[in-house]
Amino acid sequence: MKRIVWFSMIMVGLLWIFANIGFAAEMKTVVLMEYTSEPAKTTMRQQVLAGLAQAGFQENTNLKIVSFAAPRPEDWAEQVAQLAPDVVIEYSAETAVTAKTHELGIPTVTYWGTAPYVGPDGVPTANITGVYTAHKDTVYNSLKFLRMIAPLKPGQQAVFFENKQRVIFPKEEVLDALKRLDVPLKAIEDTTHYEDWQAALLKYNEDPEVGWLVVLAWPYLRRDGSIPDRNVEVAHWQRERLKKPYVTYWEITVQSGVLCGFVVDIDNVAFQLAEMAARVLKGEPIQAIKAEYPRKTLIALNRKTADFMGITFSLDVLNLANVIYNDYEGKEVIRKK
Repeated sequence: MKRIVWFSMIMVGLLWIFANIGFAAEMKTVVLMEYTSEPAKTTMRQQVLAGLAQAGFQENTNLKIVSFAAPRPEDWAEQVAQLAPDVVIEYSAETAVTAKTHELGIPTVTYWGTAPYVGPDGVPTANITGVYTAHKDTVYNSLKFLRMIAPLKPGQQAVFFENKQRVIFPKEEVLDALKRLDVPLKAIEDTTHYEDWQAALLKYNEDPEVGWLVVLAWPYLRRDGSIPDRNVEVAHWQRERLKKPYVTYWEITVQSGVLCGFVVDIDNVAFQLAEMAARVLKGEPIQAIKAEYPRKTLIALNRKTADFMGITFSLDVLNLANVIYNDYEGKEVIRKK
């Protein structure tokens, strides 16, 4: 009897060892390169985890998650190389991060600057695939939407605020969209640095010849290399001074005070990235995973900013809107299904 008990205990122990060996062998490592600002950072992470879970990968069960709020810490690239993850999911909104993961050669799915790493048919040319930043013709359609909200007066022109560090859409695409809409361009300002962005905004604020600003990305760095606070020094500073309308591509910046947005649903994109990453975790080569377009676009409005600028949203515009903010904190918001 004792022999049977001991034999049973040994068998249970061996089964536990083998089970855990199998578990360890199946454990996958995913690095998240996250957006730095709340609440987008939190909601995108939730959607990434939900997408991975739907594909059968649960954190702390068969999945190890390591997060970086890119681009900090400064030595993240070395840390990622040491981790040797199975895949990197990149939604930091920094093209430099994507470029660095390209150098590392680690399979990466990204929502920022995907196009340079895939061919015309969307097939990856290296170790990177992902979701394109926006749909085709996004600049044209967004400016067309801006014209519905704030039509230019006779003789008015646009000014393009070019950010050479954070290129969302090529300059040529912006110029082509303005030309197709018959919108004259007064000037192109280099607003890569925070100080130049401030100066340009104040310069054209009182110019009666300027009807629109074309701002694709807020400045990220000061001239001394330091990073301004996005909520206080960028968003808060802008909404207290800006008198010219422009359209943005991020819902969070509409909440922060930009008049309107022709935006990609970034939570939906995060889930999409997770689905693509799960294919890598299941053994599919990254080169077989074509880049995809975002699945959902939203129209976002900020009524408080409209009131400040003396703009009234038409009934047609309000009917088109998916999200309408009445404040800058996201407490008074209308969301349509």
